[in-house]
Amino acid sequence: MSNLPVPMRMKTIAAPFAAIFAALALAVAHSTHSTVGLPVRIAKTRACRPYEEDARMVFVHVLRPGVIQLNSEPLQTQELEGRLEAIFRTRVYRYVLVTGEPDLQFGDVADIIDRSAKQVDQVVLVTPSVMSQLAGRTPRVCFDENLPRDYVRHPPR
Repeated sequence: MSNLPVPMRMKTIAAPFAAIFAALALAVAHSTHSTVGLPVRIAKTRACRPYEEDARMVFVHVLRPGVIQLNSEPLQTQELEGRLEAIFRTRVYRYVLVTGEPDLQFGDVADIIDRSAKQVDQVVLVTPSVMSQLAGRTPRVCFDENLPRDYVRHPPR
């Protein structure tokens, strides 16, 4: 056993542990990164403008894992990016509205958001409450895609 007094022995033992702890804390602080998430907008409803039609809106409805519906066209998930590229090839505004069945896992919808975001400028989620307002065809209620003002005023194309 050492002839050092107890307080001195504690300092001798504690110093390496403090150095290791400081190095680990520094390594963890430098290795963490901020998460980005999925860039989406949330649709809402608004009063319709005179003669307004929603004919050019593109809806992606997630039916079940691996199966979607693009407007009224059934597709497999892996076909989505190619179809969106073809649809938006000549359009100025490139956004898609995404909705899904209520019993889906979030990951199934997140996969579609991620795939869509590769082909469009904006991905807009449509909540069940917005869908029910439009399905009931409340008089003079239309979609508000909630697109950024700069995007609407100065489209990227």
